[in-house]
Amino acid sequence: MNFAYKRVSTEKQDLRRQEEAFKGIAIDRDYCDKLSGSKVDRPQLNKLRLKAQKGDNIYVESISRLGRNVDDLRQIVQEFKDKEITVHFIKEGFNTGDGNNMFRFMLTILGAVAEMEREITVERIREGIAKAKKYGTRSGRPIGRPPRLIPQAFKKYYPMWKDGDITATEFARLLEVSRPTLYRYIREHEVRWRE
Repeated sequence: MNFAYKRVSTEKQDLRRQEEAFKGIAIDRDYCDKLSGSKVDRPQLNKLRLKAQKGDNIYVESISRLGRNVDDLRQIVQEFKDKEITVHFIKEGFNTGDGNNMFRFMLTILGAVAEMEREITVERIREGIAKAKKYGTRSGRPIGRPPRLIPQAFKKYYPMWKDGDITATEFARLLEVSRPTLYRYIREHEVRWRE
């Protein structure tokens, strides 16, 4: 029999990307876990371990979908290998069958890369959370708009406009802004000046 094992990290994620990889492969039964690969107990993988028998094939979209880390990955693959079950890694393009022992090397190298990528992702998430806490937001950016910068020339022409030496239209033209923007600058300037 041909089995497919799929895994996504959360219930909200869908399997479409992984399902694309299985096109053209006659799959008899799917097993899918919707939980983090870091979890030791993966119910659907455990069912697959019990169901698969000698001569069966297990197809996995990529190494990172099967194991939590290199040791876990090797242990799972060796368990299937001992039962004479072939594991096919579609993305990486190799399998554990045909007396091919090169898979051990590939598994170790590619598994280590997948583990490192996961650790980097977790580290970036932690950094993002720390940044968000620092700024008091979920995204890490401060709440609200950044303060608007009033052009330097505003201070030069503001007293002239205030004294009636230039009109608002002339003042806006000198700053190369629209009149509504000019009035916004005036309001912000006067609020700051009062403070």
